[in-house]
Amino acid sequence: MLFFGQMSLLAEQNLRRIAEVSLLVAAGACLVFWMLRVGEAISFVTPYMIVTTGGEEVAFFPIWKFVQHQPIYVDPHRIPFTDTNYNWAFYTFYGWITQAFLNLLRLNAIWIPTIGRLISLGFTLLTGGVFYLARRDFVRAGFFARQPTAWAWIMIATLSPLVGFWSITVRPDIGALAFESAALYLILRYLREAKIRFVVAAALLFYAAWAFKQTSVTMLTGSALILLLLRRWRAFATLSGIWWFLAIVTLIVGGPTYRESVLLSQEHLPMLAQIGFGNAWIAGQRNPFFLPGLAGILFLSWRGFHQLRQKPIEAAVTLVVLFSFCFTLATSSKWGAGSYYYMPAAWATMLGVALKWEQMNSRWTLACLAACSWLLIGGIARGHTFYGDDYRHTDSIHRAVAEKLSHLPGPAFVTEDYSNLPWVQRIPPHFILGYEYDADRIAGIPFEGGGWEGLASEGYFGTLVTDQDNDLQPALLKAYELVDEYKDGTADFKFYRRIKSEPH
Repeated sequence: MLFFGQMSLLAEQNLRRIAEVSLLVAAGACLVFWMLRVGEAISFVTPYMIVTTGGEEVAFFPIWKFVQHQPIYVDPHRIPFTDTNYNWAFYTFYGWITQAFLNLLRLNAIWIPTIGRLISLGFTLLTGGVFYLARRDFVRAGFFARQPTAWAWIMIATLSPLVGFWSITVRPDIGALAFESAALYLILRYLREAKIRFVVAAALLFYAAWAFKQTSVTMLTGSALILLLLRRWRAFATLSGIWWFLAIVTLIVGGPTYRESVLLSQEHLPMLAQIGFGNAWIAGQRNPFFLPGLAGILFLSWRGFHQLRQKPIEAAVTLVVLFSFCFTLATSSKWGAGSYYYMPAAWATMLGVALKWEQMNSRWTLACLAACSWLLIGGIARGHTFYGDDYRHTDSIHRAVAEKLSHLPGPAFVTEDYSNLPWVQRIPPHFILGYEYDADRIAGIPFEGGGWEGLASEGYFGTLVTDQDNDLQPALLKAYELVDEYKDGTADFKFYRRIKSEPH
């Protein structure tokens, strides 16, 4: 019996070492892949004309308008039908820093994406710093208390493809995550030290997260729930009172166009449960620890439900994880949503796994940890092989389109969204259409001039450009003639100029 006990202990030690090594290799893969993506998307010599994620140009344009001192929130149903659907602090924060660097370094607008990507990288590192502090302060023993595995876990939480894909994009999600996670850390500090200043600071950070992206309320709600569960009435009133006051004042001061943009602009987008579950599955592929960790936390919460109050820090993270996942499952069911909606839930889940590891610890969970590590490594290898070198090619395409548009009359409309940005076609107005345009058209919402299609059919544009993914109906081209084309292995742009009317 002693022999078998020693063999069992040795097997468990070997499995633990395998899990540790696997985690370290997975963390290294995340870091390398992230650095490769950063190098492909950012240059201090050449401002790349690229998009790193779908719809990124919808964020570029309002930042450009901020720099140009133009209104950010406008009626999306009037020419040029631009939609501003993120919250005010995202555009203001990115716009203010961008404007400062453009003026300081005397750069033109084409550098806006590069500066924005650097800001997003800063927020990404901030989320890693918050995770480090939370792990240091609240995980004192066990597998994730050891330095090598702790740093690997922090690296994966910060740079796994679920976050890493979005860390170089100019969107509000990564900034909102940084503010949310910092606020949650302060709530956890309050649960340990009961100093009200932590709650006040957390409320301000939770507001900042909402002011970046208006759906960033999951960690706030989880924090409010734990304060209610523990009957911390003063803290609950402080947290909710400050947040609601700031949010309501913002909505009042912002005016009707602002409220329409941030609250109702996406009301006509289709909602399908299969989209939400599909995005959850993709999020689980991009961070293989997410869904197994969620399942483990769910199981432990169900088994120890009556003991939640005895472990307030673990209970707080558990409530955040559960609410984040359920809320995100609903919001990510919207057409146009993506796996990045699950970033807060995944971040909190990885923190929850570290906190609850001693309750989860077994040979099965160690084996799962190793398996998830190698799934992550395999996914990164596949992702780099198939998607790693696409950015630079789109830069050359957009430069060619910009050169051809410089010789054609305006205003111009290009069916490929990025090519309508001011540094590609320079004659206003710039028709940067959001996801909501087609949904509003289908819903019967009237657009000025019949939308861009109505304007095209009446010969409003000096130039119309179609790409390989958007062939126009002949009725839209009756006032235009084909004058140029750009074509390579992946792109095919046709340039149509308005036919000059004959003099009477």
